[in-house]
Formats: sequence, C-alpha cells, structure tokens
Amino acid sequence: MDEDERWIEDEDKEEECGEDEHDESFGFDLFSSDKKDPTDEFKVNIGELTLNLHGIQARYPHLLQSTGMTLWQGSQRLCKHLCENPDTILDKNVVELGAGLGLCGLVAHKHGARRVVMTDGDSDTLKNMRSNIALNVESEVIESKSVVSKQLLWGKNVKAFQLKWAAEGGFDICMGGDIAYAQESLQILFETALGLLSSKDCARFLLSFVFRGGVTTQSIEECAREHSLIWTRTGEGSKEALYIFQRSSYIEF
Repeated sequence: MDEDERWIEDEDKEEECGEDEHDESFGFDLFSSDKKDPTDEFKVNIGELTLNLHGIQARYPHLLQSTGMTLWQGSQRLCKHLCENPDTILDKNVVELGAGLGLCGLVAHKHGARRVVMTDGDSDTLKNMRSNIALNVESEVIESKSVVSKQLLWGKNVKAFQLKWAAEGGFDICMGGDIAYAQESLQILFETALGLLSSKDCARFLLSFVFRGGVTTQSIEECAREHSLIWTRTGEGSKEALYIFQRSSYIEF
C-alpha cells in the first residue's frame, strides 16, 4: 500500500455531515499522558456572525496531529476582510484551500457566496470540518451541495477537481488563511490556486499571511511575479499581510 493511501479519502465512501459527528474526538494522541478529551467548541464572533467550531483547544498543542484542527490568526484576519468586504464573495463560487476548521468558508457562505467548496488534504481534518458545517449550516443547504468539504492535495488532479466542483469554467474566488508557512510549498500553492480559478477577469486569489517557517512577504511576492500576478495588500512590514491577487492581464483602471 502506498504510504499516503491510509489518509486519502475514497469519495464513494466519504462520510456525510451528520448531527452526531461533532460528538467524536478527532486527531488527538491516544497515547498522551493527558487523557482529557482536548476537543472543544470555539464560539467565534466575527462582525455580526457567531459560529460554533469544533476543534482542538490551543492549550493542547502537543495533541495537534494536523494544522487544520485549531484556529489560526491568518484565518481570522481573512474572515474579517470578508465581513468588511462582502461584495468580494457575494454570489460567487468560492473554493478554500487548507480550510481547517472551516471558519473562512462558513463566513463566505453566511455572506452570500453562491457555492463554497472547502478543501483540505488531511482526512481527520475533513471529518471534523464536516461536523462544523453541520453545526452552522442548514440541512437543506448541505443537501443541495451549496456548501461542501472535499479532499484536495495541492498539485494533484487540480484540473479534474475544478471541472467537477466549479461552475462555468472555474472558481471566482480561491482563498486561504495561514496556509503559506513553508517556503518549499509556495510554488505548488500558487499553481493550485491558479489551476482552480476561472479565466474571468473577476477571478481573485485571497491569501492571508502570517510569518511562519521562513516565509516572508518578499518571498510571496516573488512567487506571485513568477506566476504573472499583480496584487493589492493590507498590512505593513514583512511578517503579515492580506493579499488579493489577480492575473496581470486584467488591470483595473
């Protein structure tokens, strides 16, 4: 068996969101000396929204076997931007990379996105994400597949994923919060984002960045130039920023 097969999801057997899913404990170390269930429900207030998210408490960092099982600063910054600029996602087809607990995708849905596809590479994270969708999204919306969570490994079968889950030639918005934390992953991150986006001039890649793992705003901008992107950004200095990228052939005057 391939080393990765144990955590690659089988779409035919993929678990649906269920009312009882959020009672399970996901991703913590059964052999830890701390036997208390580290999972928790975060009540997150962003703008006028209140969301309940199931994940691992930040005070149990030694139990995190996936970065997608807790809240990160960059995700909250991205959510704040979406709340303050709802036209960015209104009636748009949105895909989120490294969605983790699902916070940003849920905020996009609550602010009028036409469809939201939340993705992550880790199967435990996806299982937990689906429980968070069930906690915050009406069952009719889940049944209509207007909000879904799917496994996506960056750089693998990206075009097939786009064709299956995006409408009209690609997603309008690709977004990610705190997902640029390794220098060696920047190229594949940008390639994946651009592979998912449509060719329409409204297509945007939103990236909320916090300095981690040696990645700086300078290295992000160098990578963006290599992919013929232009951008606007908020945030000063080299350690955090929110970028809005677009293809350089679409210049707004």
